[in-house]
Amino acid sequence: MSAGYIDELHEAFHSDLAYRSEDIPLECSPKPKEMEQTLHGVMKLNGLIIRSLEEIAGRGANAVTYRAGKKFGHEVAKYFQKREDVEGALHELSDLLRGQYSFEVWKPEDKETFIIEENGETFIYLVFHDCIVRQTLRRNGLEQGGPLCQTLFGYVVGAIEEITGRKAKLEIVHTGPNACLKKLILK
Repeated sequence: MSAGYIDELHEAFHSDLAYRSEDIPLECSPKPKEMEQTLHGVMKLNGLIIRSLEEIAGRGANAVTYRAGKKFGHEVAKYFQKREDVEGALHELSDLLRGQYSFEVWKPEDKETFIIEENGETFIYLVFHDCIVRQTLRRNGLEQGGPLCQTLFGYVVGAIEEITGRKAKLEIVHTGPNACLKKLILK
């Protein structure tokens, strides 16, 4: 590929992300309910792609999908306001992702703040509720925590790093059919 072609793709990608509120239609066509079958087909396709990637790349599949998610998170978050406030950045990111993923910051009862400092580590817990990744995995009979989850992990980490300027890492604390608890470690 020529450098000019790549520059055109880059410019087209960025121009699609820059929009004015008046450009957003008041109604969707087709209606979301009419798109349900299409969504389920895309979920099935993603599941098959992930299963194939695991067969071909083995444990390396996690690294590939994490990196792709992280790059995407950095790219999208370039349009966010930069801030040092991690809680605020997480709330903004959650608002943006609503419909794909919904998550909220969470703290154990014995903690006074959401941002916890323990054993030389700074972290914040996130509870992921509605998650298209979890639904896709369930639809395809795949386990949580694998490559598709790693895509989401990378996305969240990349976005938080881009917004706050701090390095981050996301770990699974608990997975479940209705919610997952993650630990966002800040460096």
